[in-house]
Amino acid sequence: MAQRLTIVGGGLVGASLACALEPLDLEITVFEETPLDSNAQPSFDERTIALTYGSRRIFEAIGIWDQVSYESGPIYQIHVSNRGHFGFTRLDRQDIGTDALGYVVPTRTLGRALTERLRSSAKIDYRCPAAATAIHNERDTPTARIHTTDGDLETALIVIADGGRSALTQKLGWKKRTKPYSEKALVGIVGVDRPHNGTAFERFTKHGPLALLPLKDERFALAWTLPEGEAEETADLHEDDLLARLQLAFGYRAGRFTRCQQLRVYPLSRSVLTSTVAERCVAIGNSAHTVHPVAGQGFNLGLRDVAQLAEDLACAIREEQDIGDRSLLESYAKKRRAQTGRVLSFTDGLLQAFSNEWPGIRTARNIGLNLIEIFPPAKTLLLKRTVGLAGRLPRLSRGLSLDTM
Repeated sequence: MAQRLTIVGGGLVGASLACALEPLDLEITVFEETPLDSNAQPSFDERTIALTYGSRRIFEAIGIWDQVSYESGPIYQIHVSNRGHFGFTRLDRQDIGTDALGYVVPTRTLGRALTERLRSSAKIDYRCPAAATAIHNERDTPTARIHTTDGDLETALIVIADGGRSALTQKLGWKKRTKPYSEKALVGIVGVDRPHNGTAFERFTKHGPLALLPLKDERFALAWTLPEGEAEETADLHEDDLLARLQLAFGYRAGRFTRCQQLRVYPLSRSVLTSTVAERCVAIGNSAHTVHPVAGQGFNLGLRDVAQLAEDLACAIREEQDIGDRSLLESYAKKRRAQTGRVLSFTDGLLQAFSNEWPGIRTARNIGLNLIEIFPPAKTLLLKRTVGLAGRLPRLSRGLSLDTM
């Protein structure tokens, strides 16, 4: 008899896990609190997501990539520089032999493709709107009980994927280490007067990174880190004044900025649960960790959670094990803890290194950028880690579906 798995949260990470598990002998239920037509649904807002090449492989494996690739902008090269200083490096797809380093995808496009898959699947019970209100997960019991606005359910495993403000992780008493940043992110779409040829830009300023990610046509997705008050003030500027301020901050390497639209300001923070596992419960994605967007790793980190958890569950089913077994969940958490820690340390290290104007640090970071540029092995290692191709990879991260196990 198939075991029941329940996913709380039908956003990008929760929906991706449900689609990945669809080939397995499981009864899958997904609860999503936000109605599909609501503007409050983060999976359907105006932002864009920078998918790594490794994330593309995951979406290929679960059969989603063809539905989103037509609106994705490939990243062939990344130009990294430090405003007002000589250091820079260029990271190119040829350095690691892939079609692209990553892809810029509108969040709406990805959210729509995943939701349509959930709604059309004969193997996934997709309940929306429906909110989980409580969990009873006692030790040494064969199931947990989840209480929702759509009724109660007995389930072998509850996967919590309801976002960075997860109510369930709080109700379970899980502790979170949070570090709010004093800056905010101004995001939107900007047009330029020349082709970008698939080049992304990451320019570090004294306030934080300013990123331009290539979209279709002569457009970039903008992610501009600014002090809290300045972010709102900049977003409220007349278009000409905003473009002039952006041009001054970035320069003309990408051309002349011609227009901007869909501007939004978002708070920035870093958080991580001290434990992501309880009896018959596990947290993934932003419910387990959030990171600064400086290296574009947030959603990609959540997808790696999906790939590893899906593989561990597939192995358990193949060996006729209990998918909610505590030792299975602890094993998964241990694997993910190491990579999550590396990403958190890497992003914080970047922010500290490029915001410190002490002369010794400033010189060291400029030399470091130039060393990466002239030392191919360092560049290759950095790229493979960044795009999700380093270390032992789960099947989905290699582009292989779970139904071939």
